[in-house]
Amino acid sequence: MAFTSFSMGVPNESHYVIGALLCYSIFYLYWQLTFGARRRRMIKKHGCKPIKKNAELNPWKDSLFGWTHLVLNRRSAKQHRLLDSLRERFLRHGHTIQLKLGFTDIILTLESENLKTMLATKFNDWNLPDRRKAAFQPLLGRGIFTSDASAWQHSRELLRPNFVRNQVADLATLETHIDHLIQAIPRDGSIVDLRKLFFRLTIDSATGFLFGESTTCLAPGASAHATEFANAFDRSQEAVGTATRSIPILAKLFLSSGVRRDIRYVHHFVDHYVNSGLEWRKRQDVEKCASPGGERYIFLYELVKATQDPIRIRSELLNVLLAGRDTTASLLTNVWFILAKRSDVWAKLRREVDALNGEQPTYEQIKNMKYLKYVMNESTYLILHD
Repeated sequence: MAFTSFSMGVPNESHYVIGALLCYSIFYLYWQLTFGARRRRMIKKHGCKPIKKNAELNPWKDSLFGWTHLVLNRRSAKQHRLLDSLRERFLRHGHTIQLKLGFTDIILTLESENLKTMLATKFNDWNLPDRRKAAFQPLLGRGIFTSDASAWQHSRELLRPNFVRNQVADLATLETHIDHLIQAIPRDGSIVDLRKLFFRLTIDSATGFLFGESTTCLAPGASAHATEFANAFDRSQEAVGTATRSIPILAKLFLSSGVRRDIRYVHHFVDHYVNSGLEWRKRQDVEKCASPGGERYIFLYELVKATQDPIRIRSELLNVLLAGRDTTASLLTNVWFILAKRSDVWAKLRREVDALNGEQPTYEQIKNMKYLKYVMNESTYLILHD
């Protein structure tokens, strides 16, 4: 009986190349028939124009993996020039640009119509990028900054009562924190970094209406526990920002052991208030006792009415803390940066404030201070366009 023998052989390099090309071709065909087809329909429906590309923004070496802008963003962040760097790109290349970060094509725009479409008229057509979720969630969990669709809508509904007039007009509570701010400013003429004090001011005010109890970091004799919470939150946010500028698969690599320790500290600090809120909820169900904040709206005590999941409550609190703290502190920093350079603006603003004759203003009086409003609006504009 004759036997026929044969050998499959060992694959050589050409087999691997052919296999890789075949896999890429299959993926490309799938992408064109699914995602690509949907994009083409959207482009045709809305009359979208192609984004101009050039060798500086889209170098050939970034065709497969975009290293150039990952490195540039990281270097700019270390030099505290990230916004300047982004602004320079827009000035050189137009209001809508495309570049590659890692494996992802990124479109950046400051066209007002594009922003209105994404944030208002077609808001539900857009979702958050995986890069942002991967970077934010270790610190913030799932909340309004890390959720889409119905989850985002639910978070928004929980937040809405924070912005009713009687909450915004709670000037007496804010006055206490302003007094602490003024006391923290040196009287000997020495240089002071107001930015740091503004961030302490806003964390004090934000924790007050979120937790029902302020951290009072600016107050004389502030507790070491509260001060360390503010510092740990600062460092955690910086790590989150760095991770946001990376690609999702690398985001967790920027969470060093020190950063993870800071995040645990932040979570432990907030969990104390969460547990207090949940205990109140249990008593409230039995005794119908009033909120510890009295008639004041305290976000924590509204959250525990909606859910008893401690992780969800902590996440919602941290999401709002991030927003309530950073936006106001950044605005104040911009305003005082401009006032320090513009004595004419300072003098005119003083005249408007002096009309109060040293009395604490009412909500209506503040609303009617037109020049104050102009100063706040224009300060932000000048920082971005100077």
